[in-house]
Amino acid sequence: MTMILLLLALKSLLVAAVTLGLLRLTRARSAAERSTIAHLGLFALVALPLASLALPTLDVPLPAPIAQMATVDRVERSATPLPASDKVAPIATVASPAEAAEPVWADALSGAARYAFLLPTLVLLALTLAALLRLIGLRARADVLVDPDWLSALARAQRRMGFKNGTALLWSDELGSPVSWGLMRPVILLNNAAVAAPEQAEAIIAHELAHVVHLDWAKLILARVATATFWFNPLAWVLAREAHQLREEAADDAVLAANIAGPDYAELLIGVARHQCRGALLGAHGVAPSKSSLGRRVRRVLDQSPARGPSGRSWVAGFATGMASMAVPLAAVTFVPSHTALATIQTSQSGQRPAAGMPTNGSSATTSGAAAQPVTASLAPNAPVATSSPTPLTIAAGQEQSAGTLDRSDNGDEGDVQRALGISGEYRRGMAEAGFPNLSNDQLAEARAGGVSPQYARDMRATGMPLSLDDLVEARNMGLSAAYIAAMRGFGIKGGLDDYQGMRSVGVTVEFVRKLRSRGVKTTDPDELTSRRAAGFDGDP
Repeated sequence: MTMILLLLALKSLLVAAVTLGLLRLTRARSAAERSTIAHLGLFALVALPLASLALPTLDVPLPAPIAQMATVDRVERSATPLPASDKVAPIATVASPAEAAEPVWADALSGAARYAFLLPTLVLLALTLAALLRLIGLRARADVLVDPDWLSALARAQRRMGFKNGTALLWSDELGSPVSWGLMRPVILLNNAAVAAPEQAEAIIAHELAHVVHLDWAKLILARVATATFWFNPLAWVLAREAHQLREEAADDAVLAANIAGPDYAELLIGVARHQCRGALLGAHGVAPSKSSLGRRVRRVLDQSPARGPSGRSWVAGFATGMASMAVPLAAVTFVPSHTALATIQTSQSGQRPAAGMPTNGSSATTSGAAAQPVTASLAPNAPVATSSPTPLTIAAGQEQSAGTLDRSDNGDEGDVQRALGISGEYRRGMAEAGFPNLSNDQLAEARAGGVSPQYARDMRATGMPLSLDDLVEARNMGLSAAYIAAMRGFGIKGGLDDYQGMRSVGVTVEFVRKLRSRGVKTTDPDELTSRRAAGFDGDP
Protein backbone atom coordinates (compact mmCIF):
# COMPACT_ATOMS: atom_id res chain seq x y z
CA MET A 1 0.00 0.00 0.00
CA THR A 2 2.81 2.40 0.87
CA MET A 3 4.52 1.74 -2.46
CA ILE A 4 1.25 2.37 -4.32
CA LEU A 5 0.75 5.72 -2.56
CA LEU A 6 4.33 6.80 -3.25
CA LEU A 7 3.97 5.89 -6.93
CA LEU A 8 0.66 7.77 -7.14
CA ALA A 9 2.26 10.81 -5.50
CA LEU A 10 5.11 10.81 -8.02
CA LYS A 11 2.67 10.56 -10.93
CA SER A 12 0.53 13.41 -9.61
CA LEU A 13 3.60 15.60 -9.09
CA LEU A 14 4.65 15.01 -12.69
CA VAL A 15 1.19 15.77 -14.14
CA ALA A 16 0.80 18.95 -12.08
CA ALA A 17 4.35 20.12 -12.88
CA VAL A 18 3.85 19.61 -16.63
CA THR A 19 0.53 21.47 -16.54
CA LEU A 20 2.01 24.42 -14.63
CA GLY A 21 4.91 24.48 -17.07
CA LEU A 22 2.49 24.68 -20.02
CA LEU A 23 0.64 27.52 -18.32
CA ARG A 24 3.89 29.42 -17.96
CA LEU A 25 4.81 28.85 -21.61
CA THR A 26 1.38 30.07 -22.78
CA ARG A 27 1.11 33.13 -20.53
CA ALA A 28 0.72 35.34 -23.62
CA ARG A 29 -2.50 33.53 -24.59
CA SER A 30 -6.00 34.45 -23.44
CA ALA A 31 -7.35 33.52 -20.02
CA ALA A 32 -9.95 31.22 -21.60
CA GLU A 33 -7.29 29.24 -23.48
CA ARG A 34 -5.04 28.92 -20.44
CA SER A 35 -8.04 27.93 -18.33
CA THR A 36 -8.57 25.01 -20.72
CA ILE A 37 -5.00 23.80 -20.07
CA ALA A 38 -5.35 24.12 -16.31
CA HIS A 39 -8.60 22.16 -16.15
CA LEU A 40 -7.33 19.44 -18.48
CA GLY A 41 -4.47 19.00 -16.00
CA LEU A 42 -6.92 18.78 -13.08
CA PHE A 43 -8.98 16.22 -14.99
CA ALA A 44 -5.83 14.17 -15.63
CA LEU A 45 -5.08 14.23 -11.88
CA VAL A 46 -8.56 12.97 -10.99
CA ALA A 47 -8.39 10.29 -13.69
CA LEU A 48 -5.00 8.96 -12.55
CA PRO A 49 -6.26 6.54 -9.84
CA LEU A 50 -9.13 5.27 -12.02
CA ALA A 51 -6.92 4.84 -15.08
CA SER A 52 -4.33 2.96 -13.00
CA LEU A 53 -7.02 0.38 -12.14
CA ALA A 54 -8.60 0.17 -15.60
CA LEU A 55 -5.54 0.18 -17.87
CA PRO A 56 -3.19 -2.78 -18.36
CA THR A 57 -0.06 -2.36 -16.25
CA LEU A 58 3.31 -1.45 -17.67
CA ASP A 59 5.83 -3.06 -15.31
CA VAL A 60 9.11 -1.21 -14.87
CA PRO A 61 11.73 -3.31 -12.99
CA LEU A 62 13.59 -1.70 -10.12
CA PRO A 63 17.31 -2.30 -9.46
CA ALA A 64 18.23 -4.37 -6.41
CA PRO A 65 19.29 -1.48 -4.08
CA ILE A 66 16.12 0.53 -4.73
CA ALA A 67 13.88 -2.53 -4.55
CA GLN A 68 15.44 -3.52 -1.22
CA MET A 69 14.62 -0.07 0.25
CA ALA A 70 11.14 0.15 -1.30
CA THR A 71 9.97 -3.37 -0.53
CA VAL A 72 6.86 -3.32 1.66
CA ASP A 73 5.52 -6.86 1.38
CA ARG A 74 7.78 -9.68 2.51
CA VAL A 75 9.77 -11.27 -0.29
CA GLU A 76 8.74 -14.71 0.93
CA ARG A 77 5.10 -13.88 0.06
CA SER A 78 5.92 -12.96 -3.53
CA ALA A 79 4.54 -15.33 -6.13
CA THR A 80 7.03 -14.19 -8.76
CA PRO A 81 9.19 -17.21 -9.72
CA LEU A 82 12.92 -16.76 -9.82
CA PRO A 83 15.03 -17.93 -12.70
CA ALA A 84 16.69 -21.28 -12.05
CA SER A 85 20.13 -19.73 -12.10
CA ASP A 86 19.16 -17.18 -9.46
CA LYS A 87 17.45 -19.51 -6.99
CA VAL A 88 19.00 -19.62 -3.55
CA ALA A 89 19.10 -22.91 -1.70
CA PRO A 90 17.14 -22.40 1.50
CA ILE A 91 18.72 -23.27 4.80
CA ALA A 92 17.23 -24.39 8.05
CA THR A 93 15.88 -21.35 9.90
CA VAL A 94 14.35 -20.83 13.28
CA ALA A 95 11.59 -18.22 13.63
CA SER A 96 12.52 -15.74 16.35
CA PRO A 97 9.85 -13.77 18.25
CA ALA A 98 10.65 -10.58 16.31
CA GLU A 99 10.43 -12.45 13.01
CA ALA A 100 7.15 -14.09 13.98
CA ALA A 101 5.62 -10.70 14.80
CA GLU A 102 6.91 -9.03 11.62
CA PRO A 103 3.84 -9.78 9.44
CA VAL A 104 1.59 -8.27 12.11
CA TRP A 105 3.62 -5.06 12.23
CA ALA A 106 3.75 -4.93 8.41
CA ASP A 107 -0.03 -5.22 8.19
CA ALA A 108 -0.46 -2.57 10.89
CA LEU A 109 1.84 -0.13 9.09
CA SER A 110 0.07 -0.76 5.79
CA GLY A 111 -3.31 -0.07 7.40
CA ALA A 112 -2.00 3.09 9.08
CA ALA A 113 -0.70 4.39 5.75
CA ARG A 114 -4.08 3.71 4.15
CA TYR A 115 -5.98 5.60 6.83
CA ALA A 116 -3.44 8.44 6.89
CA PHE A 117 -4.11 8.92 3.17
CA LEU A 118 -7.90 8.58 3.28
CA LEU A 119 -8.69 10.70 6.35
CA PRO A 120 -7.74 14.13 4.90
CA THR A 121 -9.42 13.17 1.62
CA LEU A 122 -12.68 12.35 3.41
CA VAL A 123 -12.51 15.58 5.43
CA LEU A 124 -12.02 17.74 2.32
CA LEU A 125 -14.80 15.95 0.45
CA ALA A 126 -17.08 16.42 3.47
CA LEU A 127 -16.37 20.18 3.40
CA THR A 128 -17.26 20.27 -0.29
CA LEU A 129 -20.50 18.40 0.39
CA ALA A 130 -21.32 20.85 3.20
CA ALA A 131 -20.76 23.77 0.79
CA LEU A 132 -23.13 22.20 -1.74
CA LEU A 133 -25.78 21.66 0.92
CA ARG A 134 -25.41 25.31 1.90
CA LEU A 135 -26.15 26.31 -1.69
CA ILE A 136 -29.35 24.29 -1.59
CA GLY A 137 -30.37 26.07 1.60
CA LEU A 138 -29.54 29.50 0.16
CA ARG A 139 -31.65 28.87 -2.91
CA ALA A 140 -34.57 27.65 -0.82
CA ARG A 141 -34.50 30.79 1.35
CA ALA A 142 -33.84 33.30 -1.46
CA ASP A 143 -36.48 35.46 -3.15
CA VAL A 144 -37.08 35.89 -6.87
CA LEU A 145 -35.79 39.24 -8.21
CA VAL A 146 -38.37 41.10 -10.33
CA ASP A 147 -36.49 44.36 -10.79
CA PRO A 148 -36.84 45.35 -14.51
CA ASP A 149 -33.28 46.71 -14.74
CA TRP A 150 -31.77 43.42 -13.63
CA LEU A 151 -34.12 41.30 -15.76
CA SER A 152 -33.28 43.41 -18.82
CA ALA A 153 -29.56 43.05 -18.15
CA LEU A 154 -29.96 39.27 -17.87
CA ALA A 155 -31.92 39.05 -21.12
CA ARG A 156 -29.34 41.13 -23.02
CA ALA A 157 -26.44 39.06 -21.68
CA GLN A 158 -28.16 35.80 -22.63
CA ARG A 159 -28.76 37.00 -26.18
CA ARG A 160 -25.19 38.25 -26.53
CA MET A 161 -23.69 34.94 -25.30
CA GLY A 162 -26.18 32.73 -27.11
CA PHE A 163 -27.31 31.10 -23.86
CA LYS A 164 -30.89 29.85 -24.25
CA ASN A 165 -31.35 27.93 -20.99
CA GLY A 166 -33.34 29.54 -18.24
CA THR A 167 -31.35 31.19 -15.45
CA ALA A 168 -32.90 31.86 -12.05
CA LEU A 169 -32.24 35.40 -10.81
CA LEU A 170 -32.62 35.53 -7.01
CA TRP A 171 -31.60 37.80 -4.15
CA SER A 172 -30.75 37.17 -0.49
CA ASP A 173 -29.47 39.11 2.49
CA GLU A 174 -27.24 36.21 3.62
CA LEU A 175 -24.37 36.96 1.21
CA GLY A 176 -21.83 39.74 0.94
CA SER A 177 -21.46 39.64 -2.87
CA PRO A 178 -23.17 38.08 -5.92
CA VAL A 179 -22.51 34.40 -6.74
CA SER A 180 -23.60 31.84 -9.34
CA TRP A 181 -23.71 28.06 -9.57
CA GLY A 182 -25.45 25.17 -11.31
CA LEU A 183 -25.43 23.38 -14.67
CA MET A 184 -28.88 22.28 -15.80
CA ARG A 185 -30.75 24.90 -13.74
CA PRO A 186 -28.18 27.64 -13.07
CA VAL A 187 -28.72 30.26 -10.39
CA ILE A 188 -27.47 33.83 -10.05
CA LEU A 189 -27.88 35.00 -6.47
CA LEU A 190 -27.50 38.70 -5.67
CA ASN A 191 -26.99 40.39 -2.33
CA ASN A 192 -28.88 43.44 -1.06
CA ALA A 193 -26.11 45.90 -1.90
CA ALA A 194 -25.99 44.73 -5.51
CA VAL A 195 -29.77 44.94 -5.94
CA ALA A 196 -29.65 48.52 -4.66
CA ALA A 197 -27.13 49.47 -7.39
CA PRO A 198 -28.86 48.77 -10.75
CA GLU A 199 -26.15 50.75 -12.58
CA GLN A 200 -23.83 47.78 -11.96
CA ALA A 201 -26.31 45.24 -13.31
CA GLU A 202 -24.68 44.87 -16.75
CA ALA A 203 -21.22 44.13 -15.32
CA ILE A 204 -22.37 41.75 -12.58
CA ILE A 205 -24.76 39.80 -14.83
CA ALA A 206 -22.14 39.53 -17.61
CA HIS A 207 -19.57 38.16 -15.15
CA GLU A 208 -21.87 35.63 -13.50
CA LEU A 209 -23.47 34.47 -16.75
CA ALA A 210 -20.00 33.91 -18.20
CA HIS A 211 -19.36 31.44 -15.37
CA VAL A 212 -22.64 29.69 -16.22
CA VAL A 213 -21.93 29.51 -19.97
CA HIS A 214 -18.37 28.20 -19.45
CA LEU A 215 -19.60 25.46 -17.04
CA ASP A 216 -17.28 26.89 -14.40
CA TRP A 217 -19.24 25.37 -11.54
CA ALA A 218 -18.38 21.86 -12.77
CA LYS A 219 -14.75 22.95 -13.08
CA LEU A 220 -14.81 24.23 -9.50
CA ILE A 221 -16.07 20.85 -8.25
CA LEU A 222 -13.37 19.14 -10.34
CA ALA A 223 -10.70 21.25 -8.63
CA ARG A 224 -12.13 20.42 -5.19
CA VAL A 225 -12.04 16.68 -5.95
CA ALA A 226 -8.47 16.91 -7.31
CA THR A 227 -7.13 18.68 -4.22
CA ALA A 228 -9.03 16.32 -1.92
CA THR A 229 -7.56 13.27 -3.66
CA PHE A 230 -4.02 14.66 -3.84
CA TRP A 231 -4.01 16.76 -0.67
CA PHE A 232 -0.37 15.79 -0.08
CA ASN A 233 0.75 17.26 -3.43
CA PRO A 234 1.55 20.99 -3.11
CA LEU A 235 1.58 21.41 -6.89
CA ALA A 236 -2.04 20.19 -7.07
CA TRP A 237 -3.08 23.05 -4.75
CA VAL A 238 -1.08 25.55 -6.81
CA LEU A 239 -2.71 24.28 -10.02
CA ALA A 240 -6.22 24.47 -8.49
CA ARG A 241 -5.60 28.05 -7.32
CA GLU A 242 -4.31 29.07 -10.76
CA ALA A 243 -7.30 27.41 -12.44
CA HIS A 244 -9.66 29.42 -10.23
CA GLN A 245 -7.82 32.63 -11.10
CA LEU A 246 -8.06 31.88 -14.81
CA ARG A 247 -11.81 31.18 -14.56
CA GLU A 248 -12.30 34.59 -12.98
CA GLU A 249 -10.11 36.32 -15.57
CA ALA A 250 -12.04 34.66 -18.41
CA ALA A 251 -15.28 35.95 -16.85
CA ASP A 252 -13.72 39.43 -16.57
CA ASP A 253 -12.95 39.27 -20.30
CA ALA A 254 -16.64 38.51 -20.95
CA VAL A 255 -17.55 41.68 -19.02
CA LEU A 256 -15.19 43.81 -21.10
CA ALA A 257 -16.60 42.19 -24.27
CA ALA A 258 -20.01 43.56 -23.21
CA ASN A 259 -18.61 47.11 -23.67
CA ILE A 260 -18.26 47.72 -19.92
CA ALA A 261 -15.58 50.37 -19.30
CA GLY A 262 -12.43 48.93 -17.74
CA PRO A 263 -12.04 51.62 -15.03
CA ASP A 264 -15.69 51.28 -14.00
CA TYR A 265 -15.36 47.52 -13.73
CA ALA A 266 -12.07 47.81 -11.82
CA GLU A 267 -13.80 50.12 -9.35
CA LEU A 268 -16.57 47.53 -8.97
CA LEU A 269 -14.01 44.79 -8.22
CA ILE A 270 -12.34 46.88 -5.56
CA GLY A 271 -15.67 47.69 -3.96
CA VAL A 272 -16.97 44.12 -3.76
CA ALA A 273 -13.58 42.74 -2.65
CA ARG A 274 -14.36 43.99 0.85
CA HIS A 275 -17.38 41.67 1.00
CA GLN A 276 -15.81 38.55 -0.45
CA CYS A 277 -17.68 35.27 0.25
CA ARG A 278 -15.51 32.56 1.71
CA GLY A 279 -14.89 30.17 -1.20
CA ALA A 280 -14.11 27.18 1.04
CA LEU A 281 -17.55 27.45 2.65
CA LEU A 282 -19.45 28.26 -0.54
CA GLY A 283 -19.17 26.05 -3.64
CA ALA A 284 -19.92 28.84 -6.12
CA HIS A 285 -18.28 31.58 -8.17
CA GLY A 286 -18.62 35.26 -7.41
CA VAL A 287 -17.63 38.68 -8.69
CA ALA A 288 -15.66 39.51 -5.55
CA PRO A 289 -11.94 38.69 -5.93
CA SER A 290 -9.87 37.28 -3.11
CA LYS A 291 -7.34 39.53 -1.42
CA SER A 292 -4.46 37.73 -3.06
CA SER A 293 -5.90 38.05 -6.61
CA LEU A 294 -7.35 41.56 -6.43
CA GLY A 295 -4.24 43.30 -7.71
CA ARG A 296 -3.71 40.85 -10.57
CA ARG A 297 -7.32 41.10 -11.77
CA VAL A 298 -7.47 44.90 -11.53
CA ARG A 299 -4.18 45.35 -13.41
CA ARG A 300 -5.36 42.98 -16.11
CA VAL A 301 -8.72 44.74 -16.49
CA LEU A 302 -7.01 48.13 -16.88
CA ASP A 303 -4.37 46.75 -19.27
CA GLN A 304 -5.28 46.98 -22.95
CA SER A 305 -2.68 44.50 -24.22
CA PRO A 306 -3.79 41.02 -22.96
CA ALA A 307 -5.45 38.60 -25.37
CA ARG A 308 -9.11 38.15 -24.43
CA GLY A 309 -10.42 35.72 -27.06
CA PRO A 310 -12.41 32.55 -26.27
CA SER A 311 -10.95 29.05 -26.29
CA GLY A 312 -11.47 27.50 -29.73
CA ARG A 313 -12.36 23.88 -30.42
CA SER A 314 -9.01 23.15 -32.06
CA TRP A 315 -7.21 24.48 -28.97
CA VAL A 316 -9.27 22.25 -26.68
CA ALA A 317 -8.88 19.18 -28.90
CA GLY A 318 -5.12 19.66 -29.30
CA PHE A 319 -4.33 20.01 -25.63
CA ALA A 320 -6.78 17.25 -24.68
CA THR A 321 -4.95 14.88 -27.03
CA GLY A 322 -1.57 15.92 -25.68
CA MET A 323 -2.67 15.54 -22.06
CA ALA A 324 -4.10 12.08 -22.76
CA SER A 325 -0.86 11.05 -24.51
CA MET A 326 1.05 11.92 -21.35
CA ALA A 327 -1.39 10.73 -18.68
CA VAL A 328 -2.42 7.34 -20.11
CA PRO A 329 1.07 5.75 -20.26
CA LEU A 330 1.93 7.35 -16.93
CA ALA A 331 -1.15 5.84 -15.27
CA ALA A 332 -0.21 2.37 -16.52
CA VAL A 333 3.36 2.44 -15.14
CA THR A 334 3.98 0.17 -12.14
CA PHE A 335 7.35 -0.42 -10.46
CA VAL A 336 8.16 -4.02 -9.56
CA PRO A 337 11.35 -5.69 -8.27
CA SER A 338 13.27 -7.51 -10.99
CA HIS A 339 14.08 -11.24 -10.68
CA THR A 340 17.68 -10.41 -9.84
CA ALA A 341 16.53 -7.91 -7.21
CA LEU A 342 14.25 -10.51 -5.62
CA ALA A 343 17.09 -13.00 -5.48
CA THR A 344 19.43 -10.42 -3.94
CA ILE A 345 16.89 -9.43 -1.27
CA GLN A 346 16.08 -13.04 -0.44
CA THR A 347 19.77 -13.90 -0.17
CA SER A 348 20.50 -10.96 2.13
CA GLN A 349 17.52 -11.77 4.37
CA SER A 350 18.53 -15.41 4.62
CA GLY A 351 22.13 -14.50 5.41
CA GLN A 352 21.17 -12.11 8.20
CA ARG A 353 19.52 -14.82 10.31
CA PRO A 354 21.67 -17.98 10.44
CA ALA A 355 19.91 -20.93 12.03
CA ALA A 356 20.93 -22.29 15.40
CA GLY A 357 23.18 -25.31 15.05
CA MET A 358 24.16 -24.44 11.48
CA PRO A 359 27.71 -23.50 10.50
CA THR A 360 28.30 -19.77 10.20
CA ASN A 361 31.80 -19.85 8.69
CA GLY A 362 30.65 -20.41 5.14
CA SER A 363 31.00 -24.23 5.11
CA SER A 364 28.03 -26.30 3.99
CA ALA A 365 26.36 -28.85 6.27
CA THR A 366 25.86 -32.23 4.55
CA THR A 367 24.97 -35.70 5.71
CA SER A 368 27.48 -38.50 5.25
CA GLY A 369 27.23 -40.22 1.90
CA ALA A 370 24.25 -38.19 0.71
CA ALA A 371 23.74 -35.03 -1.29
CA ALA A 372 22.83 -31.88 0.59
CA GLN A 373 19.06 -31.40 0.73
CA PRO A 374 17.34 -28.13 1.65
CA VAL A 375 15.52 -28.43 4.95
CA THR A 376 13.34 -25.67 6.44
CA ALA A 377 12.51 -25.89 10.11
CA SER A 378 9.94 -23.49 11.60
CA LEU A 379 9.77 -23.80 15.37
CA ALA A 380 7.81 -21.96 17.98
CA PRO A 381 9.61 -19.12 19.68
CA ASN A 382 10.06 -21.01 22.98
CA ALA A 383 10.52 -24.50 21.59
CA PRO A 384 13.82 -26.23 22.48
CA VAL A 385 16.27 -26.73 19.67
CA ALA A 386 18.58 -29.73 19.66
CA THR A 387 22.08 -28.55 18.97
CA SER A 388 25.42 -30.27 19.23
CA SER A 389 26.93 -27.25 20.94
CA PRO A 390 25.59 -24.03 22.33
CA THR A 391 25.33 -21.34 19.70
CA PRO A 392 24.88 -17.70 20.65
CA LEU A 393 21.66 -16.05 19.46
CA THR A 394 22.08 -13.39 16.78
CA ILE A 395 20.11 -10.17 17.09
CA ALA A 396 18.24 -9.10 13.95
CA ALA A 397 19.90 -6.28 12.07
CA GLY A 398 18.69 -2.90 13.25
CA GLN A 399 17.50 -3.95 16.73
CA GLU A 400 20.54 -2.51 18.52
CA GLN A 401 20.17 0.72 16.59
CA SER A 402 16.47 1.04 17.39
CA ALA A 403 17.13 0.31 21.05
CA GLY A 404 19.69 3.06 21.15
CA THR A 405 17.29 5.59 19.67
CA LEU A 406 14.82 5.11 22.52
CA ASP A 407 17.03 7.10 24.88
CA ARG A 408 16.29 10.54 23.38
CA SER A 409 15.73 13.63 25.41
CA ASP A 410 12.86 16.01 25.08
CA ASN A 411 15.25 18.71 23.89
CA GLY A 412 16.39 16.41 21.10
CA ASP A 413 12.82 15.81 19.99
CA GLU A 414 12.09 19.54 19.98
CA GLY A 415 15.20 20.16 17.93
CA ASP A 416 14.16 17.50 15.43
CA VAL A 417 10.75 19.11 15.05
CA GLN A 418 12.29 22.53 14.46
CA ARG A 419 14.73 21.15 11.90
CA ALA A 420 11.92 19.32 10.12
CA LEU A 421 9.95 22.57 9.90
CA GLY A 422 13.00 24.53 8.73
CA ILE A 423 13.13 26.71 11.85
CA SER A 424 16.55 27.75 13.05
CA GLY A 425 17.42 29.21 16.41
CA GLU A 426 18.59 32.37 14.67
CA TYR A 427 15.17 32.78 13.02
CA ARG A 428 13.37 32.31 16.34
CA ARG A 429 15.62 34.89 18.04
CA GLY A 430 15.21 37.32 15.16
CA MET A 431 11.42 37.15 15.32
CA ALA A 432 11.52 37.62 19.10
CA GLU A 433 13.72 40.71 18.72
CA ALA A 434 11.31 42.01 16.07
CA GLY A 435 8.51 42.01 18.64
CA PHE A 436 7.09 38.50 18.29
CA PRO A 437 8.37 36.46 21.25
CA ASN A 438 7.03 33.14 22.51
CA LEU A 439 5.86 31.94 19.10
CA SER A 440 5.06 28.24 18.76
CA ASN A 441 6.74 26.01 16.21
CA ASP A 442 3.59 26.06 14.06
CA GLN A 443 3.46 29.85 14.09
CA LEU A 444 7.14 30.14 13.21
CA ALA A 445 6.73 27.60 10.41
CA GLU A 446 3.72 29.52 9.05
CA ALA A 447 5.62 32.80 9.14
CA ARG A 448 8.69 31.31 7.47
CA ALA A 449 6.58 29.61 4.78
CA GLY A 450 4.85 32.94 4.15
CA GLY A 451 8.18 34.68 3.53
CA VAL A 452 8.13 36.76 6.71
CA SER A 453 11.72 37.49 7.69
CA PRO A 454 12.73 39.17 10.97
CA GLN A 455 13.78 42.25 9.03
CA TYR A 456 10.37 42.43 7.31
CA ALA A 457 8.65 42.10 10.70
CA ARG A 458 10.77 44.93 12.16
CA ASP A 459 10.12 47.20 9.18
CA MET A 460 6.37 46.60 9.26
CA ARG A 461 6.15 47.27 12.99
CA ALA A 462 8.14 50.47 12.46
CA THR A 463 5.29 51.82 10.30
CA GLY A 464 3.18 52.18 13.46
CA MET A 465 0.42 49.80 12.34
CA PRO A 466 -0.80 47.37 15.02
CA LEU A 467 -0.02 44.09 13.27
CA SER A 468 -0.40 40.51 14.44
CA LEU A 469 1.60 37.60 13.04
CA ASP A 470 -1.33 36.67 10.76
CA ASP A 471 -1.40 40.26 9.50
CA LEU A 472 2.30 40.06 8.67
CA VAL A 473 1.83 36.84 6.68
CA GLU A 474 -1.14 38.34 4.84
CA ALA A 475 0.76 41.54 4.05
CA ARG A 476 3.71 39.51 2.73
CA ASN A 477 1.42 37.46 0.51
CA MET A 478 -0.14 40.66 -0.83
CA GLY A 479 3.30 42.00 -1.68
CA LEU A 480 2.94 45.06 0.54
CA SER A 481 6.21 46.71 1.53
CA ALA A 482 6.88 48.61 4.72
CA ALA A 483 8.23 51.51 2.69
CA TYR A 484 4.93 51.93 0.82
CA ILE A 485 2.83 51.80 4.00
CA ALA A 486 5.17 54.19 5.81
CA ALA A 487 5.03 56.66 2.90
CA MET A 488 1.22 56.59 2.79
CA ARG A 489 0.94 57.01 6.55
CA GLY A 490 3.39 59.89 6.28
CA PHE A 491 0.78 61.65 4.11
CA GLY A 492 -1.83 60.97 6.81
CA ILE A 493 -3.47 58.18 4.77
CA LYS A 494 -4.30 55.57 7.38
CA GLY A 495 -6.22 52.36 6.85
CA GLY A 496 -6.00 48.60 6.96
CA LEU A 497 -4.04 46.19 4.82
CA ASP A 498 -6.96 45.91 2.40
CA ASP A 499 -6.95 49.67 1.90
CA TYR A 500 -3.24 49.80 1.11
CA GLN A 501 -3.53 46.78 -1.19
CA GLY A 502 -6.43 48.38 -3.08
CA MET A 503 -4.52 51.62 -3.53
CA ARG A 504 -1.33 49.89 -4.62
CA SER A 505 -3.15 47.63 -7.09
CA VAL A 506 -4.61 50.56 -9.06
CA GLY A 507 -1.42 52.64 -8.97
CA VAL A 508 -1.82 55.05 -6.05
CA THR A 509 1.88 55.85 -5.68
CA VAL A 510 3.78 58.43 -3.64
CA GLU A 511 4.17 60.53 -6.77
CA PHE A 512 0.42 60.37 -7.43
CA VAL A 513 -0.37 61.61 -3.92
CA ARG A 514 2.17 64.42 -4.25
CA LYS A 515 0.57 65.57 -7.49
CA LEU A 516 -2.81 65.66 -5.78
CA ARG A 517 -1.38 67.66 -2.88
CA SER A 518 0.20 70.14 -5.29
CA ARG A 519 -3.24 70.72 -6.83
CA GLY A 520 -4.82 71.28 -3.43
CA VAL A 521 -6.44 67.85 -3.03
CA LYS A 522 -5.71 66.98 0.58
CA THR A 523 -7.89 63.88 0.93
CA THR A 524 -6.63 61.07 3.15
CA ASP A 525 -9.51 58.69 2.45
CA PRO A 526 -8.12 55.44 0.87
CA ASP A 527 -11.41 54.76 -0.94
CA GLU A 528 -11.46 58.18 -2.58
CA LEU A 529 -7.84 57.88 -3.66
CA THR A 530 -8.49 54.44 -5.09
CA SER A 531 -11.58 55.60 -6.96
CA ARG A 532 -9.75 58.60 -8.46
CA ARG A 533 -6.87 56.46 -9.69
CA ALA A 534 -9.14 53.67 -11.00
CA ALA A 535 -11.13 56.27 -12.96
CA GLY A 536 -7.94 57.19 -14.86
CA PHE A 537 -7.07 60.41 -12.99
CA ASP A 538 -3.26 60.75 -12.94
CA GLY A 539 -2.98 63.90 -10.83
CA ASP A 540 -1.72 66.08 -13.68
CA PRO A 541 -3.60 69.32 -14.43
